[in-house]
Amino acid sequence: MEVNAALIYGFASILLMIGYYSALRANDLIRVLISLELMFNAIFLALIPLFAVNSVVAFGVLIVTILTSSTEFMTLIIAIMALDRVRKSVRVEEVRAGGETYEGARSNA
Repeated sequence: MEVNAALIYGFASILLMIGYYSALRANDLIRVLISLELMFNAIFLALIPLFAVNSVVAFGVLIVTILTSSTEFMTLIIAIMALDRVRKSVRVEEVRAGGETYEGARSNA
């Protein structure tokens, strides 16, 4: 059974769009992290047809992508743990840019 490269690219594109949509709609950093990993998996899937053309180049790109993905994953996990320690929340609304000071978590109650 032979799988067409266009089918793999189509499925990878669908996964990538689901990841983009999920990242935009996420309410907490854990969901953002899952969305980013889904986007990286779509990139890994898109590399499969490249192995049929030039396996050495595909292997090099795969190694760089895996190293980038794992570094990004560990950095986000550390950021989420640090945010949870300081604010006791991983909500996206709690994240501030720059040097803004923490004024306490807002409650909806």
